[in-house]
Amino acid sequence: MKKERREALADGIRIDWLTGKDLTERAWDDFYAFYMDTGGRKWGRPYLNRQFFSLIGERMADDILLVMAKRQGRYIAGAINFIGGDALYGVRQMAKSDTAGAVATWLAGLRFSQCISRDVGLIGLLSARPAFTANLHLLSMAVEAGTVNAELQERVRTAIHELPAEGLDWQGTIKSEAWADEEGLKYLAKAQNFQETYKSFFGSAAPAQPPAQSDIAAFRTLMNEVLAAFQLSSAQAKGPLTEIAGKVKNMNASVQAIFPNYSKMNDLRSEVVSEREKLLRSLAGQRGK
Repeated sequence: MKKERREALADGIRIDWLTGKDLTERAWDDFYAFYMDTGGRKWGRPYLNRQFFSLIGERMADDILLVMAKRQGRYIAGAINFIGGDALYGVRQMAKSDTAGAVATWLAGLRFSQCISRDVGLIGLLSARPAFTANLHLLSMAVEAGTVNAELQERVRTAIHELPAEGLDWQGTIKSEAWADEEGLKYLAKAQNFQETYKSFFGSAAPAQPPAQSDIAAFRTLMNEVLAAFQLSSAQAKGPLTEIAGKVKNMNASVQAIFPNYSKMNDLRSEVVSEREKLLRSLAGQRGK
């Protein structure tokens, strides 16, 4: 658990979209660092070397899109997209009048995004959400334009109703994040050199005291409150999440550092629900014609 997880929902983050000539060796250096870190933690031994990324940047730069998150002039996270998959490929299919192919691609993108968001914590969900909402939005645009026939509309309608009402597994993500963050706090509490361990986690100077068992117990209670808030609608959850954020400010500094911005996460949940409802309204409007 590194500081990138804590920063993923923080304010002041800029998203850079890099393709073609913008795929510099410096950009690949930053992305490769993310790849090695994630691969080492999740898959054991990453199998792609640094040269691989230079080669694909040299040979197919116009078919690659790097989505990189930057904060205070430094990239903190990134995702690689090969133009030709999911939403981007669907746009190409629509341009060639292959409506059925585009719809199938966008629906596959929804299912894939949902799968990669499960049981992998906050970073997995945040990585899946942009593609998920993009596919919903593109489906809505196609339906509203009248290019999706009745048979395809029914296919889309069925697929959307098979998805969770909130699109992605927000509560499952919170449970995974709560477990990982609590383990992180326990690790900090037991660290032989708290100062160095804290700095390796968060990249900043450590507070005077490591988290005590009472702090970890208080964190667990707060996470239960967060989970209860996410069982409400996004509108209903705003008040409880604001109160929780106020409580965090009075807790041990390590808890404050590790605690994500769940109010921002709730806003993202609202955006996903809004896109899903927009698509269903578009489908309902076409059915009435």
